[in-house]
Amino acid sequence: MNSLGIFAAPGKPQAHRLALQLADLASRHGLEVRLQDGLRSPAQIGTEGCLISDELASCDVLVTLSGDGGVLAAARAAAQFETPVLAVDLGRLGFLSAVRPDNIENSFHRLLNGEFEVEERMMIEARVFRAEERRSGGAEELGQRNEGDTVLAPTSPTPPLLRSSAPPLDVGGGIALNDAVVAKSALARILRLSIYAGGQQIAAIRADGLVVSTPTGSTAYALSAGGPIVPPHVPLLLVCPICAHTLNQRPFIVGADEILEVRAEWEGDEVNSDSLDAMLTLDGQVGVSLRPGDLVRVQRATRTARLLRDPADTFYARLRHKMSWGG
Repeated sequence: MNSLGIFAAPGKPQAHRLALQLADLASRHGLEVRLQDGLRSPAQIGTEGCLISDELASCDVLVTLSGDGGVLAAARAAAQFETPVLAVDLGRLGFLSAVRPDNIENSFHRLLNGEFEVEERMMIEARVFRAEERRSGGAEELGQRNEGDTVLAPTSPTPPLLRSSAPPLDVGGGIALNDAVVAKSALARILRLSIYAGGQQIAAIRADGLVVSTPTGSTAYALSAGGPIVPPHVPLLLVCPICAHTLNQRPFIVGADEILEVRAEWEGDEVNSDSLDAMLTLDGQVGVSLRPGDLVRVQRATRTARLLRDPADTFYARLRHKMSWGG
């Protein structure tokens, strides 16, 4: 290890002190230290939200001083560089942390000695496709903009959702470690959601929205939506309706290599069918506004998140502790 990146999420009182402590340790051991912009000033921590630069994400190890939200942002940024992320827990119920803040010095020496294991976590990619040639919406990530629109052909076979003489436009999206969520963003109305897998319709449901989760995300929003807890090494996609307006709709699982496609529309005659106040969100941090007729495609990402963990800290032990299951 030659370089160490340090990222701190906003609103964490210990972050400034721990960042400087960690930077001092790394410098004394001859490592190049890359600090998040403004991290040397407590007042400026997190002024750019969860924006993580390529310079920071491309170091040998990226340390996050945050809750799970900061780890998610770091994992997305670091995935393209295959940078392992070491999470120092400054959150509440987080399942992604590896180090307690009161053990940071000992953990740093263990990191130098190679005592942490790299755990590969499956990620998903979600994109919004639009049949119209007019572009709108787009993605926003706390001040960060996605790449420009590109034209992509739909998968084959294609569900009867995008009917246009021209190939649909890719108007935004990205990768996520936890989940991709299609949900209403304003009016207290029910959405009508058509869900396809492999080009065949699975269900047409009425709900507040839909969570498509990785195994890692099964302990996040999907858990609140009634989904099962899944060990992170089990490859699958978990589909959880949010407040489904039916008694027989339940979360379900599809294979990790399935391609899921979702279309959302307003339910009922009270709302103009030409308007849709709904959004695709990735890890709760990236947002793409949806319009009527848009198709959201979710599939396994080619990149993975690389999280460092203590070999003695197993998923089941953490689950038992976090969920207060006794023992």
